[in-house]
Amino acid sequence: MNENRRWRSAGTMMSAAMLFVLLGAAAEGAAQVAPTPSLNSYSDEMQHMQPADQAAKLATHLGLACIGTRPFFMGMTKTGKAKGYAYWSVTCAGENSYMIQISPDGKGAAVDCRMLKAQGEGRECYKSF
Repeated sequence: MNENRRWRSAGTMMSAAMLFVLLGAAAEGAAQVAPTPSLNSYSDEMQHMQPADQAAKLATHLGLACIGTRPFFMGMTKTGKAKGYAYWSVTCAGENSYMIQISPDGKGAAVDCRMLKAQGEGRECYKSF
């Protein structure tokens, strides 16, 4: 009888050990789930840059001579027709400020911040949304 109890105890321990192995494998598999695809990898990449590099990259979207300063990520559209469009603000040294819309493929369009404030129905540069 004592021998029988020992076998049952060993069987329980083996079952528990197998359960821990299976749970560990499941947890390991969960950790390897593919990340959610980015809505705008171009903007995501910019968010990991130093501010001076962000400003320089944003200035390239303006189509005019600009030494970009003071970059600011305003936000990203998550739904609708403009899903994945990122919005940044940047100021040119000694000049005007601009809001830049960056599409998921990295193309940009800029609007002068004064014009945006006057005609943007409450939208302004350098404000998160």
